[in-house]
Amino acid sequence: MVNYLARRMARTAHACGDARVAAGGDNRSSANPMEASVLSAAPDLSAFVSRVLLHCLDIRAVWCMRQDAPAAAQAALEHELLAFADPLTLQRLRQCDDLHRNDVDLLVVVDGDRFENAWGPRKLSGSLARWAWRQVSAELAYYDESTWDDRVGAPGSVVRVRRKAMLVWQARA
Repeated sequence: MVNYLARRMARTAHACGDARVAAGGDNRSSANPMEASVLSAAPDLSAFVSRVLLHCLDIRAVWCMRQDAPAAAQAALEHELLAFADPLTLQRLRQCDDLHRNDVDLLVVVDGDRFENAWGPRKLSGSLARWAWRQVSAELAYYDESTWDDRVGAPGSVVRVRRKAMLVWQARA
């Protein structure tokens, strides 16, 4: 178990980027079926995701959201992550104060569809079905985000914007 955790922490990565861990590509062909399927990441986010995974072993996948949002829309929040887990993991994340970061919004999908945020001032909950979540490849998904229409002549209108999400980490099956 200790070796598995060490490998998991050392390999956790990919967030908000396209590069692979090594020049040779990803590590999906590992001989150990319990190892994580991991891509490369910014060092600060990689370390954060590693800490989350060490506290919550039941997380099945982590995605980085809003990959194509304008810089102004991302200014207040550096990272928005979506984790696939269960209700007990969500409760554990809420209780782990040392994991809570103001620049990271962590949404947790608890039943394959319904999600809630694990911490922060925004009380967010919703449904992947209502977001029209569509995973189009092993590492890429799209979803709809509702936002205020800032065009002239449309004050108070809401529009749906298609957004991109990139896989950060996924457990091996």
